[in-house]
Formats: sequence, structure tokens, C-alpha cells
Amino acid sequence: MADSSTGSTVAAPKQERSKQTKEKIVQAAIKLFQERGYEKTTSNEIAAEAGVSVGSFYVYFTDKRSLLLTIFDRLADDLYKVVFDGLEPEHLFDSDLRPKIRHAIANSIEDKKKKSGLHKVIYELVLKDPEFSARHKAIMERSNTKLRELISLARVADLTWDLDVEAAAFLVQRVVFDLSQDFVIGCVEFDLDRAIDSLTDLIQRFLFRPLNP
Repeated sequence: MADSSTGSTVAAPKQERSKQTKEKIVQAAIKLFQERGYEKTTSNEIAAEAGVSVGSFYVYFTDKRSLLLTIFDRLADDLYKVVFDGLEPEHLFDSDLRPKIRHAIANSIEDKKKKSGLHKVIYELVLKDPEFSARHKAIMERSNTKLRELISLARVADLTWDLDVEAAAFLVQRVVFDLSQDFVIGCVEFDLDRAIDSLTDLIQRFLFRPLNP
């Protein structure tokens, strides 16, 4: 069966064995998309890599595109967690916030680097596929909303400079995202630790007043 362009998925499996089969397909797709890219990978090859029949593939996914959309959502959720789990409102009042800012930036880059091939595949589709583009915008808005929430709380507590919260959140998000994306797709050659350290200092000084001026 040829891969179609639809983005719909089949109902989620309820039995444990079915969940395991679906997960095998997802992991096989991640492996092949990373190694071969999207265009050179077929649904039949994913099924073979997963050790399931082609018919079983279509029980869980309508095509490889719907499978990649599922993977995209999972990657986004995982990245959101590794970035923001260590940046909760109570952390804003820590005497030394710098390690937490650095940890969030480093996680943003390192999490993407672990699956760099997959991120490259998705990034290419974001640029040309409307549904991938819409998902990307929703993902960016989710993280931007979280940043606005954190910066707003810090602003109310007089921890920040007198700044435009919305613009500050937008700029911080774009700088971190663009840097991480460039490292992942190989657009830059620079010492990663030095880049993270300098970006950490830049963001902290841009947003926060010194605790003991």
C-alpha cells in the first residue's frame, strides 16, 4: 500500500500487547527516519524493522506521515519536560538561579542532538507541510506561554528589570531555539559548552536584577 498524505491516525490501542506492537513500530520508524530520512523510508520497511506485518502497521497508522506526526508530538512533549521541569515558579527565588537556566538551555540542545537525524527530518517537513508547520507553531506557543508565565511572576516579585515581558519571552525562546536548531542541523561549529555558558549569562543578565547589587 502506498503512503498517502493524510495526517489522521487510527484509534489508540487499549490492550497491552497492542500497545507494545505500536511502540515497536514507533521505535522502528525513529531508527529508520534518523538513518535514511523521510523520503527514503517506506511503511513496508518500517514494518519489517519492527518485526510486524505490513497489515499490522496499518492497524495503528494510516501512513508514514501520520506516524511521523505522532513522533513529532512525542518529541515535543519530551523536550518541553526536560527544559521546564527544572524551571518552576519557586525556582525563581533561588539564591543562585544560574545553574537552572544553564540546565534548561543545555537540555534543549542535548535532547535534540540525541535524535539529530529525526529533528532534521521534521524541520524539513515544517517548512513545506502545513500540518507539520501548524504543529510547530503550537509547540512554540506552548513554550512561549510558559516563559511568559515565569517572567511575569518574576516581574511581579521585582526580580527582573523593567522589561516588556512578552517581548522578553519571545526573544529568549527564539535565541535558545535557533541556537539549538543550528547545532543539531550542523550549521555552526563552536565549542558547545562555551556557547551554553555565554548564553546562560546573557539571559540571566538580560532578565534578572542582581540579588545583591
